[in-house]
Amino acid sequence: MSIEATGSIPQGAMKPSLSRLRVLIVDEDLDSRVSMRRAAQRAELDVAGEAGYGTEAVSLAVEALPDAILVAVEEPAARALDTADGLANALPETPILLFSGAGDPESIRRGMVFGARDYLVKPIDAARLREALRVALSQEERRQMRRAGQLSSVHGRGTVIAVTGAKGGVGKSVVSANLAVALRQETGRSVVVIDADTQFGDAATLFDVLPERSVRDVVQRRAELDRTNVHEFVTPHVTGVDIVAASDAEDAWYYCSSDEVKRIIDAYASVYDYVVVDTSGSFDPFVRACIEAATLTLVVSSGDVSSVRDTASASRRLEQWGVPSERVRYVLNGAGAEQSIGADRLAEALGREVFWVVPYDRAVIESVQIGQPLALRNAGSKASVSLTRLARRVAGLSSEAESTQSREPLWRRVLPLKGASDNDTGLEPVAAVLDRR
Repeated sequence: MSIEATGSIPQGAMKPSLSRLRVLIVDEDLDSRVSMRRAAQRAELDVAGEAGYGTEAVSLAVEALPDAILVAVEEPAARALDTADGLANALPETPILLFSGAGDPESIRRGMVFGARDYLVKPIDAARLREALRVALSQEERRQMRRAGQLSSVHGRGTVIAVTGAKGGVGKSVVSANLAVALRQETGRSVVVIDADTQFGDAATLFDVLPERSVRDVVQRRAELDRTNVHEFVTPHVTGVDIVAASDAEDAWYYCSSDEVKRIIDAYASVYDYVVVDTSGSFDPFVRACIEAATLTLVVSSGDVSSVRDTASASRRLEQWGVPSERVRYVLNGAGAEQSIGADRLAEALGREVFWVVPYDRAVIESVQIGQPLALRNAGSKASVSLTRLARRVAGLSSEAESTQSREPLWRRVLPLKGASDNDTGLEPVAAVLDRR
């Protein structure tokens, strides 16, 4: 199998940083404004601007497009709350946090009625401010992803992520394995990888496990498969990820209809928080069933010309199948390798945005050869860090590093997507390269 890059990182090794976030301070009191500015600076935030109440604040907010807005509320509170309401109407996706010298329950309740994400009582502690912003932005990001169908629904079903590609050798299996490990480590939730490659599945090899059961056993028991017995067919890994391994038998999936494939995936989604389905490199009816059962589909492409051409064909086929575009994301794997095109050219060929760029990293080759996910072998490698950030994005967690070029609200850097930057770090997944065409 040919693969150029991927990654994940141990739990706790990376925490969300707010150092590049931009906040707007809205306060009539100049002395109070100075105090909040100092608190923001201590919290390593960038101040996008300062304004008093009313039209001035709304106009500046629309112009500056901050990541969050801090509004002072003192008695009489009517004008401050009216301003907060106007800001919410102008920038409905930008979190608003209120701060005040009054900490009584009625003041807090009145402020929260206006849709504020938090209420901070003076004096403002830098650590408390950072944490409040982190939670508010994480909630907004999750709300937007839920609206786009990228998070699990309220019907007791886990998030199903189908990882596919238009051809073999693009690294989808390594992306699947390391994404699964990163999801487990970053969220602490249950994760299973289903090796749905009908040709030569690699999940067991990538995790270096010797499974006693495989998808063939699952298929044979498909009629009775449900949440009570799905664990019988998994092979546990030291990372906490469970694997439903591929079978050596050529006809392992042969007797499964599309509906039965979906029922198998649903059975695991009724037990696991995340189900990563590693499909084969062909857009056939079987892969279609996996995609239709998924909450989110990641289409992986390498940077060689043939892969890009096939990925463009795959995107058209997904459209013909009626798969909602908001449930499909394109990933460029191995960016920066020799003979590899960049994310901007891939986006141009697809006529669609590139969601994520996984940089070329030689550490991946060693990881594949010894059968250890990067989280265990080389957690600090740039590909490992990149896929960990991808896992956080998929899970709806706050991202550590956002593009300093973007001046859109944090959630808009994820949804709707504007493209991916072409660099060797993998840290700017949503820079607006399409706007430069």
